[in-house]
Amino acid sequence: MQQQSHLLKATIFGSLAFLSVSAIAQEAQPSKPETTNISLPTKLQYKSAISGYQVYADQEVLPWREANDRVGRIGGWRAYAKEAATGQPAPDTPPAANPHAGHHEGGKQ
Repeated sequence: MQQQSHLLKATIFGSLAFLSVSAIAQEAQPSKPETTNISLPTKLQYKSAISGYQVYADQEVLPWREANDRVGRIGGWRAYAKEAATGQPAPDTPPAANPHAGHHEGGKQ
C-alpha cells in the first residue's frame, strides 16, 4: 500500500514537473515580428439590391389551344424550366432534341 502511495506521488510530481517545463519552454521562445501587408484602401462601391428590378408587365393572353401548341413547339416544360434558370425567354423555335426523351419505355426507369 505504501509503495502504491509513493508511486502515485512520483507520478503526480513527475507530471507537474513535465507540464511546468513545457510551459516555460513555450514562454521562452522569442516572438517573431509579424509582418503585415499594408495595402491601399479600396474604393467602395455600392450596388442597390433592387437595381435590376423589372416591373410586372401583363402578358398577351392567347386562346388555350394556341398556347398549348406554342408550349409543344418550344419544347414543353423543359423550355420554361430553362427560361427560369437562365433568365432568358424561351425561343419560339423547337429545340433539337431526342423525340423519345420523355418516354418511359413501358414503366421502366
